[in-house]
Amino acid sequence: MRNLILFSIAIQFLFLGCIDADRNSKTERYYINSQTGNDTNKGTSVNSPWKSLEKLEEMNFQRGDRILFAKNSVFQGGMLFQSSGSTENPIVISSYGEGSLPTFSNPDQNEMNGNVFQISGSHIVIDGLSFSKCADANSKNGKSVLEAGAIFTQTKADDITIKNCTFTDCPIGVNITGQHSLITGNTFKDCNRFLAAPNWGPLGIVIGNAYNEISYNTCSNYVNVGGAYGADGGFIELDDRYFGTKVHDIKIHHNKSFDNMGFLEIETQVEGDNIDVYYNLSDDYQQFIFYWGGDNSRIENNTVIRTKPSLNGAVNTVFTMRNGNFTLRNNIFVVANGVQVLATAPYDAGNYDQVIHEHNLYYCTDGSTDDPCGKPLGSGGIIANPQFVEIDCGDYTLSSNSAAINSGMVLGYGLDLDNVPIEKNQIPDMGAYERKE
Repeated sequence: MRNLILFSIAIQFLFLGCIDADRNSKTERYYINSQTGNDTNKGTSVNSPWKSLEKLEEMNFQRGDRILFAKNSVFQGGMLFQSSGSTENPIVISSYGEGSLPTFSNPDQNEMNGNVFQISGSHIVIDGLSFSKCADANSKNGKSVLEAGAIFTQTKADDITIKNCTFTDCPIGVNITGQHSLITGNTFKDCNRFLAAPNWGPLGIVIGNAYNEISYNTCSNYVNVGGAYGADGGFIELDDRYFGTKVHDIKIHHNKSFDNMGFLEIETQVEGDNIDVYYNLSDDYQQFIFYWGGDNSRIENNTVIRTKPSLNGAVNTVFTMRNGNFTLRNNIFVVANGVQVLATAPYDAGNYDQVIHEHNLYYCTDGSTDDPCGKPLGSGGIIANPQFVEIDCGDYTLSSNSAAINSGMVLGYGLDLDNVPIEKNQIPDMGAYERKE
């Protein structure tokens, strides 16, 4: 018994020692400046920065280290980042100084599939960088297409946070195949190239694994006109076909999407559930969500505008739902061009009869249909003008006379799309914006 007690005490001291080592381990700052740096420098002070990404590949960074790129710097090419941080002390990749964000580009698809950062480590934060004109995957096929992206995380690269970054003209901005990662506060814009012609338009974010979160991002003008479908592309795609992973338990919330080919597409082979989509704004061309795959999804408190004309003969719809376990609550759907929210057209695959739809507002702006819902209204459903303050000026908030005010269900959310608090047990408004009194 005495030996057992001593062994237990020793294990406890060893465990506490590991915690203390994690908390107190020496961390370092590393500086990279494309204009004034030199890879022969020490890199550990602002006055002695490195110059290139190649220098970073030589290093084995420790928990809590910070890798800082000088503002106004420009870098080209890609690197494999293999170091890992910890939960309490992630490795942070960010910027320093004054000026514009440091800019990164990898236009060569044969160099690391066009990745700037290909990440195999875990517990990493990428904060406040700019990515531009990264490579498409037009000479690739199959798995290689889904290895593209300005930032690509491998399947064992977990707990990656990408925040406050800008992605311009990148056929995939962020591509996640690990788990427990967060993509938040980023801007994706202006990509009109094929990812892989003729079937694959550009994508802001691709998720290929479980337990990931997409929040507070803005995406605009991700669409390619032409190709097999007339036009293609979009903000978010969930796709687990090549990496032996399974997509499920995904949170997509508090995002804004403008002039993209669509907001969200879930590929056919995705069998996972708990894909929750709430408090988003979508004013896009083709669709809000294509549920080719996926199941058991909650779509709540979104504002969805589907009034743009069809691009080059592409489809014009709100949803495609091949499974039946979907719940739509507290949404505002504004449509035109004869579009109905819950209708199988233009696809013969659809299972809308089993969709739970409650407390949603539907409205057709051009009078092309008297039934913008497409199915008998669910409990609390209404057909009415949502009375936005000024949609032509980009203000999708509710006027004081909107029928959407205090017409939702209590669902337990705490903040609207503008971070306006929703008091506990307060009856919320429909849509993504809570009326400000």
